[in-house]
Amino acid sequence: MVVENEPRIMNKEELRTNHEFPDRISLSRELRQANRARSLSTIHYPPCFALVFLLLISFTGYAQDSASVKTQIDRTHILIGEPVRLGVDLRIPSGVFVRFPQPDSIPHFVILGKGSLDSVVSGKSTSYHLEWKLTSFDSGTYKIPALPLLIGNRHYLSDSLPVEVSYGNLDSAKEYHDIRNIIEIENPAVKYILWVILGLTILAIILFVFSASKPFPATKMREEKAVGKSNLSAFDEAMASLELLKKMSLADAASVKKYYSGMNDALRVYLNRSMQLVTMERTNEELILQLSNLEMQKEAFTHLAATLRMSDFVKFAKYIPDVYDNERNLEVIRSSILLINEIRK
Repeated sequence: MVVENEPRIMNKEELRTNHEFPDRISLSRELRQANRARSLSTIHYPPCFALVFLLLISFTGYAQDSASVKTQIDRTHILIGEPVRLGVDLRIPSGVFVRFPQPDSIPHFVILGKGSLDSVVSGKSTSYHLEWKLTSFDSGTYKIPALPLLIGNRHYLSDSLPVEVSYGNLDSAKEYHDIRNIIEIENPAVKYILWVILGLTILAIILFVFSASKPFPATKMREEKAVGKSNLSAFDEAMASLELLKKMSLADAASVKKYYSGMNDALRVYLNRSMQLVTMERTNEELILQLSNLEMQKEAFTHLAATLRMSDFVKFAKYIPDVYDNERNLEVIRSSILLINEIRK
């Protein structure tokens, strides 16, 4: 049996709408699609520099958040004056700036020393270990305060740790004893010190008297040489000595020193033998003072005094003159002896 549907009769409103706006349904669908596309197009994506900045901030935050700080002590109870070690262990990503605490003082504690900073690089992180050696002389329970650290651009604080400081344990069951007085132990060597000092003093006095009354060996040898028997006259002996010095080879400092000592001795021996002046026990300055009483020309006396002072420089200051000065000084001594010999006549 077939049932046919009767056609539905449209009312006036539907007829007017279909007649006046035949494309209204399709137009509303297109408007909805356009609004959806516009809403998608209004999403603003950040520029590249802003994206990089956000990545850096997120990396820095990650680097700082991944830092770990650990504080420990090797004991929580110490006796007064007993040392305790405070250590700070830090683990941070490599390349991150870190500033460690550097306390000058800690309340109720005394800093005995600071250990060196140890670091170990493992992969992309670096571990640090810093240690202090502390003690306390105040009995009681005290806290080691938190120490500030700067990691990157963020501040951290280490843990505060309590330490109990006390005296030694006393057993009340045992008998107490008074503090003993200091026992002085006699040193058996003390009673001999006075005798040793007295003996050394007497020996020093004897040596002083003996040396004062008797000339030194070197001085005695020079005086014997000066007043000894010689077949030559004082003048001829001095000239002969200077001729021997003129032939010397001045290859080293020792030979230069011997050269000037020979010149000095030649003049002294001549003055001793010819004028009976005490010259061998005099310094060059004293000898110059003696020669100033002679009627020597001022220029000749000035050259002689300079040569004698040069001799002191060579013997005592280890001065090494050049070849020209050596020859000139020898000639000054020779001409001075000639001049003095003429004055004596």
